[in-house]
Amino acid sequence: MKKIALAALVLALTAALTVGCGSSDSSGASSAPAETKAEKPADTSAPVTTAAQETQPAPENEAPVADAPFDPATGITENMLKRSVYYEGDTSRLAAKLKKAVESDKEGISIVFMGDSITQGSGASNGKKQYTSLLTDWFKENVSPLCKFHNAGIGATDSYLGVHRAESDVFAKDPDIIFIEFINDSNDEFYKSTMDSLIRKCLSRPNDPAVVLIEMTLQGGGNCRDAHAASAKAYGVPVLSYHDAVAPEVNAGNFEFSKISGDGTHPNDIGHGWVADIVENFVSKVKSSMDSASAPVPFDPATPSPTGDRYSAARIVDLNSEDVKVTLDDHFDEGSSFWAYKNGWSTSSGGTITFELEFRNLGLLYYKSVNGKGGAAAVQVDGVNAKLIDSDFSGGWGSYAANMECYSSDEAKMHTVTVTVEDGDKPNFEILGLLVS
Repeated sequence: MKKIALAALVLALTAALTVGCGSSDSSGASSAPAETKAEKPADTSAPVTTAAQETQPAPENEAPVADAPFDPATGITENMLKRSVYYEGDTSRLAAKLKKAVESDKEGISIVFMGDSITQGSGASNGKKQYTSLLTDWFKENVSPLCKFHNAGIGATDSYLGVHRAESDVFAKDPDIIFIEFINDSNDEFYKSTMDSLIRKCLSRPNDPAVVLIEMTLQGGGNCRDAHAASAKAYGVPVLSYHDAVAPEVNAGNFEFSKISGDGTHPNDIGHGWVADIVENFVSKVKSSMDSASAPVPFDPATPSPTGDRYSAARIVDLNSEDVKVTLDDHFDEGSSFWAYKNGWSTSSGGTITFELEFRNLGLLYYKSVNGKGGAAAVQVDGVNAKLIDSDFSGGWGSYAANMECYSSDEAKMHTVTVTVEDGDKPNFEILGLLVS
């Protein structure tokens, strides 16, 4: 009887109109950091790659491509570095933090790198070759040996998850400088809004951290620079573009993309080195004029948001959250297996779990698995069909933490969320957390 009822619910969910305004099933990370991937699996929405991207507006410091093919191993060119500064923005915050680091012989500044598997280090031959490690060495040598660094890169994640995990993964480190990189986003309004709220949350911190965006590129030119830059420009946040440094040279035939990436997504050692070069070039110029820089102005919460700041209260709800009532049946257990999110809920025999909590927007963070046992979960909000989420990734490159927005409204109020998994051939499902705002 249970299977018949659930099958009917699944069919209803498949046919029903979804409640949410936008959705994201972000690309995946494997169970171990070294195996994570940035590219999105075939059944998800990948970063946009269109012919229109070839006519995107030029960066602020436009410079011509090389007049002849060259070997990327010889290093990044000066014109590539010029093009990489897509938007200089307001550098007063960065200048103030660099000055603080240079002048203090007792306390260094805290620097956090937030992003996906590229930031985590995928594509580099070893940990010392990834761009975050290269920048760590550079900052210690050229700014202050007291600088502290934190890598908040999680493979296959996007800025939708990013804005929800910022509190625990970034702000807990009390950062002075925050570098943000997410190639897994798309050039659309959904990711414009997630990046908008993420930037606002960062700028609103009481210690006035500097924020810098790093925009990557895929083979063929796919990128999400426009969506990100639209939000960044609203607040004067600098945008550094690996895409604008690299894509024109590839399009001109000066070198093949395979020379800087082994899989079309993750930069290899040369590519990671170029990302570091781009950041070092920009930071060096800001540092050289930091003594004459104007004092940074604290962020005004009344500053208009280009997207309505939809995710201003974004957070992750899990076992550690006190403002949620969770009801488990005999099948669901506390705990989850993904390396970055252990405090969720899981089942290996179907079942139902119910949450009661307050929110405007709701997403599900879940484990997408290659083991062939990942089941489908029917999500209802207040008894209304919301989403049908499939956690099966059989034959894929690896298991990972995926997410999907399930519900959105203009009013924050108490809701009852029910997640039901059928006990059949694929009875496993792991909820890593609820993405609530």
